[in-house]
Amino acid sequence: MAQPLITILRELDDKIIEITAVHQKLQDKIAKLEEENDNLRQELEETRARLHKSQTDATFLTMSHRLADSPDSLISTRRRIARLIRTVDKCISMLKEE
Repeated sequence: MAQPLITILRELDDKIIEITAVHQKLQDKIAKLEEENDNLRQELEETRARLHKSQTDATFLTMSHRLADSPDSLISTRRRIARLIRTVDKCISMLKEE
């Protein structure tokens, strides 16, 4: 015998409530995962920036060790380079004045 219409509607209403609850849980999970994804992207960018800075530092350290074999010669080499830079800056200033 066929079920009464009211019973079918109650079962349908229960299913709708159940599906709505599942849908809400999934929406909440999506929002949480999107927030986590944004945080991870930001962390990745910060890590990339630190990596780039570390690579630059490593390059400068390698170059400075190639310039001189000992710490004393390294200091004198840096001073000489600084002096050359000042000289070039003075030359540029003189050219601008002319």
